[in-house]
Amino acid sequence: MISRTRIKIDVLGQSILLGAFVLLWIFNRQMIWTNAMLFILGIWQVASAFHLFLSYKYVQRGSFLKTVLVVLISLPVWIHLVGKWAYLPVVGLLLWYFFWSVRDMFLVYNRPRSFWDL
Repeated sequence: MISRTRIKIDVLGQSILLGAFVLLWIFNRQMIWTNAMLFILGIWQVASAFHLFLSYKYVQRGSFLKTVLVVLISLPVWIHLVGKWAYLPVVGLLLWYFFWSVRDMFLVYNRPRSFWDL
């Protein structure tokens, strides 16, 4: 079972990085900083998915890892073909994982606790 502390730290870290990305995108508009923040958020989420997949045998996170691999392999081609619009699927993938983590946090917090967790 995923602990409350682990899922809380994961969602908090993703929220901070996602908020920083949105603020940089709105106020800065420089591709270097927004790409760096997307890269850091992506590393956080891939590390989280990898940990959940290996430690807790969370199979759905394995599908996220496969999807990230496909997107990373095809991203240079899409950047060449459509330019900046190629980042839209990357942002969609990262938002998908964020909402998935928030949903899991609600599931973990609504789960009944055992005597040893008190």
